Amino acid sequence: MRAELALLVAAVACGRGEPETKPVEPYFGVVGETSKIKRGEPPPRTSPFFDGRRVSLRAARGETLGLQVVLYRMGESKVSLSIDGVTVAPHQVGYLDVEETSSALYGPSSGTGAYPDILTPVRGPSVKSADAVYFDIEVAEDTAPGRYAGRLLVAGRSTPVDLAVEEQLMAIDRAPLVWVWFKSSDLAEAHHLADGDTAEQIALERRYADLFRRHGALLASDFPPERLRARLELLSDDVRFWPVWVAKRDPDELAADVAAWIDFFRGRKQVPFGFTIDEPDKEQQAQVRDLGLAAHRAGAGDGRFLFAVTDEPREIYRGAVDVFVSPRAIPPPPGYPAGTHFWTYNGRPPAAGNMTLDKPGTALRTWGWIAERYQIELWFAWEGLYYTDRYNRATAPTDTMHQPLTYDERKKGGEERGNGDGLLVYPGPLPSLRLKALRRGLEDRLLLRALAHCDPGEAARIARQQVPRALREASEQSWPDDEASWEAARRAVLDRLARCAR
Repeated sequence: MRAELALLVAAVACGRGEPETKPVEPYFGVVGETSKIKRGEPPPRTSPFFDGRRVSLRAARGETLGLQVVLYRMGESKVSLSIDGVTVAPHQVGYLDVEETSSALYGPSSGTGAYPDILTPVRGPSVKSADAVYFDIEVAEDTAPGRYAGRLLVAGRSTPVDLAVEEQLMAIDRAPLVWVWFKSSDLAEAHHLADGDTAEQIALERRYADLFRRHGALLASDFPPERLRARLELLSDDVRFWPVWVAKRDPDELAADVAAWIDFFRGRKQVPFGFTIDEPDKEQQAQVRDLGLAAHRAGAGDGRFLFAVTDEPREIYRGAVDVFVSPRAIPPPPGYPAGTHFWTYNGRPPAAGNMTLDKPGTALRTWGWIAERYQIELWFAWEGLYYTDRYNRATAPTDTMHQPLTYDERKKGGEERGNGDGLLVYPGPLPSLRLKALRRGLEDRLLLRALAHCDPGEAARIARQQVPRALREASEQSWPDDEASWEAARRAVLDRLARCAR
């Protein structure tokens, strides 16, 4: 036996006995907006949207589907997608080369490599690429339910496309769940403007705000009264809560600001809210309490002005804080009076998916599902246009089109670093693939909410099955990372909604 083994090893060493390996033929794969396939990685040959021969899609009226055509060893190829009666918007896909993974603060990383993220809209029906092409398939609200035919052309090869439009109606741009903060001077600098309240800058902010709205998010900064007054057109009636600036340290100044804001918003649909000290440490918690008490002496409270803190509920805050913004605040602990609000912000497994670049494509899809699972009324995203790493003493904007590392504490002696942290839209404005993943989860949420009206038990069961535990309840990640699992859950909701309609 030993001699036979020696002969086998020798044969392999000499090249005899090695299995013949056939070169991989060039091909393409079709996936949704919540898959991240690094440059050079082979895409799956089949997916929930593609069986290798046909692309099959399902959508509600008013829903936008994201689709990626990923090319493998095909060289530069022309790609186009058309569907009868439906608007299809093609995008060039830009990649960012992650050489250092995000630190543990953001949860587990998917590793180094070139990640798809920058999406540039393209005029015309086709896009040339050697890597991937992205499409938004926009099903209008007035589209008649039924089946629609189309075709996908890749390097001259035609693949049939079938789109089933369901009875269900949705509007992702109304009553946004996610609030995304931004700093106006960052946006102005990216477009070579002096920060101010000119018509040019407000029109620029509107362009970015409209893009976020089309993805289910509200882009808004906590302006002081004089700056917000110049932007009253942005205060749409479907928004329930609006961020405002207040004094951060002096209780008397804060009280004056609160009284002024209550007067400012009297008769308006929105309830103003404000923060003072972000993520307060133990010593600062007493300061937050004192500031909150001053706010309440000035009239703060539910329906008038909400004093908020980015911290979990603590005994020291009782009677002083109206809104706790923390994943540790949900599910809400018992004993708090009606009118106390519990929101969350950002995300890190196991509480919620994270927004940094080197994470699974489904990470931001989790936000919509978790929001419905736990009935969250507002989800705060720290920043969406973090073009300058000002928290870490950067004096010039990050080259966001080439440099993925947007947050780097090592500049001031720290350790944390995040690729794409605080950045969901690139200067332009150009959407990111992560913004599309966020929209996908928020659209899923609207489908779940529609099902809850017809069959609340089934809606809750599907949500619990997909996200058994999150936020304060989670000790380890409970949701899957693969897109196929999420799409199966989404289609289960569509199936049940179709039965409800019948």
